Amino acid sequence: MDPRVRKRWFNVVRITLCAAALAVVVQGVTLRDHVVLREGGEHLVGTVVREDGPVTVRTREGALRSVPRADVAVDPRGEPRIEYGLRTAWHRSEKWLLFLAVAIHFPVVLPQSLRLQWMLRAQDVRVHYWECLKLSFAGNFLNFATPLGSHLGDVFKAYFVSQHTERKTEAATTVFLDRLVGLGSLLLVVALITTLSPSDSHLASFRPYMLGMFGAGVAGAMAYLSATLRRHLLPRAWLERLPMIGQLQRIDRTARVLARRKATLLAAVLLTVVLQAVAIGAYFTVAVALALDAGWGNVLEYYTYFYTGVLVQALPGPPQGLGTVELAYSYFLAPFGSPSQIVCVALAIRLVALTCALPGLLVTLTGSYRPRDIVRLNEADLAAALPPSDAGRELPIG
Repeated sequence: MDPRVRKRWFNVVRITLCAAALAVVVQGVTLRDHVVLREGGEHLVGTVVREDGPVTVRTREGALRSVPRADVAVDPRGEPRIEYGLRTAWHRSEKWLLFLAVAIHFPVVLPQSLRLQWMLRAQDVRVHYWECLKLSFAGNFLNFATPLGSHLGDVFKAYFVSQHTERKTEAATTVFLDRLVGLGSLLLVVALITTLSPSDSHLASFRPYMLGMFGAGVAGAMAYLSATLRRHLLPRAWLERLPMIGQLQRIDRTARVLARRKATLLAAVLLTVVLQAVAIGAYFTVAVALALDAGWGNVLEYYTYFYTGVLVQALPGPPQGLGTVELAYSYFLAPFGSPSQIVCVALAIRLVALTCALPGLLVTLTGSYRPRDIVRLNEADLAAALPPSDAGRELPIG
């Protein structure tokens, strides 16, 4: 199949998946509040203006209607079935907590950049921390702000990191290994939380799935790195006939070099756990700001659900997991808030991440991600190519 046709079909599948997931999510979302009554399951629709004592609702016609609290239906937890719409969910949110979530999330890029620098150094690729920071900002911005998917930023970083060294294949491969270490660390944390959770916890039902995924990942990594299996199972004669076999061998060597640098790998995993804990802390703050049932008693549940959302976001599919992440949240967070509140949480989390990535816009617009030594080298080459009569002229910049 022609690569362009295959890409078009892939985009059609992504858009279809996104639309289907969003259609499921918005089924329970409303602009106005709904109070479900015991008698006949009637819904009182409008804006809840009072909940202490009789529940008072301002209807769409502007009239006030009050019903005794005893007449309001209750959910399995015994809480009154008052489902807040988008308007109330937003107006009741604690705006200062949303700003706090941004402040908590912003420093995440600092250890993210340090992790990239460590992993590049393991391949003997020397890139200054400041350059890694600029590339991380730019990559994050492209991931969040472009409609081309959550991996465009990785492609961008891989290309421009490779401009800093002659070991271009190793540098570009390290960027994708950096993403792989991040996802593996996420899966490790989720598997650990579900394993240590009590048997009567909601998280216990996720234990087999998370342990199965983590076990499959570990088994696959061990099989890939096993010298015995590689020696006996790899069809070397067939592989040597592949195009660009030299590049593939360098990519393979890069992955195995990182696996041998156990101290660097362990440090990268621990750093990932720290930065993701900070990011999830910002997401939890968003949930508190939007008045979901969030507290110390269920904080590990939230962490697991948000970690799972990050994993869903990183999977191939709709850009930034649009629709699929909301669908995951609508399933996991259903016991803690109304569909409208959960949609607001998902939207607020995206806005927090995008706000923290905005410095990447400045980086991409100014071109400061380009290595300075390459710019100077290009200017020197241009000066050498000029005729002697032009040698004293000022070189154009840009």
